[in-house]
Amino acid sequence: MPDDLRKKGRDSEFVSTQEHEIAYLMRATRKTREEVLKAIREIGPDRQMVMEYLSKGALVTRSGGK
Repeated sequence: MPDDLRKKGRDSEFVSTQEHEIAYLMRATRKTREEVLKAIREIGPDRQMVMEYLSKGALVTRSGGK
């Protein structure tokens, strides 16, 4: 539970490299651990963008594809 209740729910917008987060993304997208970690590194911590990337394949990365 968050220390500041006004900040509740904001963490759900982001993913981390904690094992429970990786395991959830692996189950939800049927991808390997390496694919999930690569997506987080390439896309960034935005949960929605990571899920789209893993579901549909490579999208534009935060570096603009460079």
